[in-house]
Amino acid sequence: MKLEIGYNHDFEVREEVCTVAAGRAFTVLYLSDLHLTGFSGPTVARLMATIDRLNPRVLLLGGDYVDSAAGFRHFTRFVEFIAGRENVFVIAGNHDVFFGVQKIKQLVEANHLVWLADEPVRICLDGRRVQITNNGTSDRPEDVDFSVLCLHQPVDVAALPGRYELAFAGHLHGSQVVLWRSGQGLFPGRLFYRWNRLKTTVGNCLYLISKGLGDTLPLRYNCKKDVVFVTVKPHSQRP
Repeated sequence: MKLEIGYNHDFEVREEVCTVAAGRAFTVLYLSDLHLTGFSGPTVARLMATIDRLNPRVLLLGGDYVDSAAGFRHFTRFVEFIAGRENVFVIAGNHDVFFGVQKIKQLVEANHLVWLADEPVRICLDGRRVQITNNGTSDRPEDVDFSVLCLHQPVDVAALPGRYELAFAGHLHGSQVVLWRSGQGLFPGRLFYRWNRLKTTVGNCLYLISKGLGDTLPLRYNCKKDVVFVTVKPHSQRP
């Protein structure tokens, strides 16, 4: 167990595999809850190096980016760094309301990234038709091969009308203090928050919950920060 106080502690890359029936493999990286401040420069540098190393085909940003004006400068540097990448999708978190969703959206769109709002977006990855949405209310057309749900705050995926193979959420930070963990989740936070867990399977959907990259109150115990890196590949393909 480890106590972390302050900013710029390291984060882990949680690697997961999502198996599908057929098609070429591709990768998805989800990151969320940066809560950047003026002290966050080293974290942003490590995050950029991690993205360079992993080189995901799809990059999902799950909200709660900035806690201060100085943090927005670091976020601007990060957005400009990923601006040249394809298939980058950005959603707002609840905390972004306080700093200004419109300001964040303008930065994202000025750098030609996709601000994922109410309407889903479809892309083609090596012939596979992939739909990405953030609200869970959109229908899934028959011609979509693979559907990804990108959330900030976890919800019950089984209660949504859409069908997904892969879903991500953040927001809970693992509750920042973890005294014990099991297949049911991270405790004691799991006693209060149903989705305070690392992953679960809901029907045919792999549901992954990130512990985030930063905290407004910079204190954690046994709750390492993370990004979630998923390889989507057919059942028959070896690692």
